[in-house]
Amino acid sequence: MTLARRLVLFALAAAVLPLVGVAFAVLSRSEQALAARAAEAQAASARATAEGIARDLGGAQEELGRSLEAWDPSRLDEKELRGFLYLLTRQVGSASAAAAVDGAGRVHLYGARGDDDPMLGPFVENAVKAQQAGRWEGTALGVFGGPAGVALAALREVRPSRGGRWVVAVRLEPALAVRRLAEAGREGRAAWLLDGAGQALAGSPGAPALPPGDREAVLRLARSGAQSGTLDGAGGPALAGLARVPDLADWSVLVRLPASEAFKDLLAVRRAVIGTSLAVLAVALAAALLLAGGITRRLAAVEGAARAFGAGDASARVPAGGADELTRVGGAFNVMADELQASRARLERWNEDLKTEVDQRTRELREAQARLVEAQKLAAVGQLGAGVAHEINNPLTGILGNAQLLLELKDLPAAQKESIEAIERMARRCREITRKLLRFSEQRAIPDLRDLELNRAVEDGLALVEGQVRQAGLALETSLGVPSPVVRADAAQLTQVIFNLVVNARTACLGKQGARIRVATRLDGDRAEVVVEDQGKGIPPEHLPRLFEPFFTTKDLWSNVGLGLSEAWRIVDEHGGAIDVKSAPGQGSTFTVRLPLASARTV
Repeated sequence: MTLARRLVLFALAAAVLPLVGVAFAVLSRSEQALAARAAEAQAASARATAEGIARDLGGAQEELGRSLEAWDPSRLDEKELRGFLYLLTRQVGSASAAAAVDGAGRVHLYGARGDDDPMLGPFVENAVKAQQAGRWEGTALGVFGGPAGVALAALREVRPSRGGRWVVAVRLEPALAVRRLAEAGREGRAAWLLDGAGQALAGSPGAPALPPGDREAVLRLARSGAQSGTLDGAGGPALAGLARVPDLADWSVLVRLPASEAFKDLLAVRRAVIGTSLAVLAVALAAALLLAGGITRRLAAVEGAARAFGAGDASARVPAGGADELTRVGGAFNVMADELQASRARLERWNEDLKTEVDQRTRELREAQARLVEAQKLAAVGQLGAGVAHEINNPLTGILGNAQLLLELKDLPAAQKESIEAIERMARRCREITRKLLRFSEQRAIPDLRDLELNRAVEDGLALVEGQVRQAGLALETSLGVPSPVVRADAAQLTQVIFNLVVNARTACLGKQGARIRVATRLDGDRAEVVVEDQGKGIPPEHLPRLFEPFFTTKDLWSNVGLGLSEAWRIVDEHGGAIDVKSAPGQGSTFTVRLPLASARTV
């Protein structure tokens, strides 16, 4: 399938989204219409309940009026009056207490629950207020008490033979309204009889206490004059219907139906629509993701191969497969990568060959330059030493001769003789130094090179210096390789090299208790090595580059002219070898002399 066809498929899948949007818009309008019908149903239920309660209260009012038609309270004593009030609670349905207030404001009371009824006090107070309020005709209906009961009062001007106007009040229990509220509270609804402050006087069976949030919402609904609305209080969203009880302007009936119950059928439809939409959307999304994922992975493969190739991975390639445009792009990239890899390989081979050649030439040039510099240094020192020695020898001979003549004089004072002897010693020392300078400057043009056992030359050199080493209290260890390496060398010069290196090691170890000097020979490939290792004071790193310079010395006491290592380096260089030095201050030094073997054979 080509990339264009896949993009068309993706566009078709994307068209599902508008259809889902239309479905949700239709569902939303259906919810609004159903909500309006449900709210109206709650308002109708509230009106019917309020009218039923009003009829029940009217019936109680009529019963109270009939009971008072032939009543003359002035003819009854207190006991008879209480008996009459008792009969009155039996004649008027749902009555639980009755009170009579005479013209003097005295109260005559009967309560079915006794004097400990907490609502008797407010009930009596309201009856007294009704008696003091004025003149009425017939029987009026009023609210006395509160949530514990409803009071009906016959407020009329009674003209007994004596005692003035009387008022009789009967308190009705909430059961009067519960029957009507129970009828409204079916099918998931709850109903309450509310007073003017929004307090519940009675509720349908099973109805919970009205939450404060709902009570505030009901008061707002009552103030607005609406008969239905939506409550969003502590009990959750709900549809509410509100109706005032006729003839009692402060009383109202609230019918409340939770939104989950009112819209349960619609919620089922909503869930079905949402589920279907989500399923369709999931299928479309899965197809789109599958398509986009395939394209993205293939584009990522091309990008990853390009990045890897750019970072130096010449083996990076785009996986082949398919017959669309991306496959052709990947194939073109792979062809380009093959050509670039071949070109890079050729360039790398050329660079490697050139680098090897340059490194070899540079190394040879540096070695030649180093040998030339050292040879020039030694030649300059030799010329200078020869000239200085010749110039100093003549006056030294005169000084030494005159000092010896003076020492031959008789009757020479002891102090003068001691001074002249010191002059003679210093002159002899200066002559020894000039002789060493002359010997250093006398370099052979061609060393007498012969096949030589390296161990024998080492033993000859150690024989010259072993006594000095032992005398200094130092241990001398030898480890000569077996069989002995054979080198092409001048025996005398090679012996001088060993002598100079061991003398240098001895001087470095002076003053270190228990120090030792180790001399060893060994083979290393096509070269023979002589190792002179000491446990002396070591050489500071900054002195290592100048170690083989003529007249340079690190000795604490100046006891020579600093030509021993220079002479050893010159001899080894003339033999085609080299001297390496490893040293650490306080840990000692290791000098390694490397000489070419005479042949591959060892004796």
